[in-house]
Amino acid sequence: MKQTLLELMQKSSGALPPQHPRRSAFRPLLPLFMAMAEKGHTAGSMADFLVQQQEIAPERRRAASRSIRNLLARHSPVL
Repeated sequence: MKQTLLELMQKSSGALPPQHPRRSAFRPLLPLFMAMAEKGHTAGSMADFLVQQQEIAPERRRAASRSIRNLLARHSPVL
């Protein structure tokens, strides 16, 4: 059974939904994180803020800090 490449690509495109429709769960908070970073806050202090606001569980603080650091790295201007 021969299929063209176009047919195979069309079939496979509907097979799996996008695995990461957005890269970070914290993407909506990016403007807040950018403003905090300009004022000298670190990713750890931003994660502490989220724990304090009860947005994340305390045991997820370390993972949140890493995610925030990666998010800021992706969206910071390259000098």
